Amino acid sequence: MFKTVRDGERALLIDKRGQSMVVDGPQRVSVFRKSFQRLQRVSADQYQYIQFQKADGEVEHMQGPCSMFINPLLVESAVVKQAHSLSANEVLVVYKRDRGDRIVQRRIQYGPTIFTPSADEWLHEFVWHGTDRNNKTKKIPGGLRFTNLRVIPDQFYYNTADVRTKDDALISVKLMLFFELKDIERMLNQTTDPIGDFINAVQADVITFASQMNYDEFIDSSSQLNELKNYPQLMGRSGTIGYEVTKVVFRGYHAGDKLQGLHDHSIEKRAQLKVRMEEEQQKQDLTDSKLCNQQQTSVLQQELLKEQKVHQYSMEKQQLTHQMELDTKKHRERIEREKDQRMAELEAQRQRQEEETAHLRELKKLGVDLTELLVAQHPKPDQVVRVITPGTGGGNIHIHP
Repeated sequence: MFKTVRDGERALLIDKRGQSMVVDGPQRVSVFRKSFQRLQRVSADQYQYIQFQKADGEVEHMQGPCSMFINPLLVESAVVKQAHSLSANEVLVVYKRDRGDRIVQRRIQYGPTIFTPSADEWLHEFVWHGTDRNNKTKKIPGGLRFTNLRVIPDQFYYNTADVRTKDDALISVKLMLFFELKDIERMLNQTTDPIGDFINAVQADVITFASQMNYDEFIDSSSQLNELKNYPQLMGRSGTIGYEVTKVVFRGYHAGDKLQGLHDHSIEKRAQLKVRMEEEQQKQDLTDSKLCNQQQTSVLQQELLKEQKVHQYSMEKQQLTHQMELDTKKHRERIEREKDQRMAELEAQRQRQEEETAHLRELKKLGVDLTELLVAQHPKPDQVVRVITPGTGGGNIHIHP
């Protein structure tokens, strides 16, 4: 009796004495008084590896691409597993046990890479608070399980519920936290759930913040929840576990329906009062604007009147100055005319006197007594007659009746 082992196959033959033989194809073998078993072939691609356990209990890994036949006499089991793909911003925490002294060592495997663990290595599985599928602002313990640890900035939403103010108002504060992993070793040594630590710390900070003020004061001061200085416990705990909280965003708050209704009613009343105040303010502003415009108009009119007066004064001054200049010019011209006239009269008198003197000289040459002649010409008493005698320089003659 014969069996055919095809090319690429492998079979296990066991005879009646229990001796085994592995047969690789292609060939045809006799199975007379022998057990025949085709061996299962297991294959892994370049992104996989084969984990198999030998009959003696030892476990080995075979990195793909590879394949192997499972010989039940040598291998108890074989499983194909996916290799771990890491991006540039992911790491793996790998533990390795030394077979000699059985000491466990830990190392960080950085990406990007395709990581295949050896048989004596295993990966750290992180179990953190995770987001509730039904409510993204709620975190549940153990809700997040993973092996690839992200080392880039990240964030999550969280609502801090049951926060009481000083006047015993119950509210829920909505936050968004931004954080970044800075020290992986410190995180591994100091905590098993960083998200849980963040939640506990931020709850304590928010409760402390709200307990110091009443409901209205909390609403007025709620913007301060955007400042990191109001989260001392969160900042301290994040530094202890190797994280840095870069920003906390206050997304609002939510109160109970009854309290929220009262608050909404109060807001509506305040809004109405604000509208009325704004209307009154607008009226007052309009009145002030009118008064201001009137005042400005009055000032402009006064300035215009002043400018007109100044212009009028300037024109009058110019006219007076011009008139004075004209009068001065006329006066000077009159004085010049009078001077010229006086000079002409004097010149005429001088010429007459010269003519008379010349006449008298002629008479004297003719032997005429000038004194008698002058007395006869001027019979009035005490009349002084200036007689110019040729060659004597003249003299004054007093004529008496």
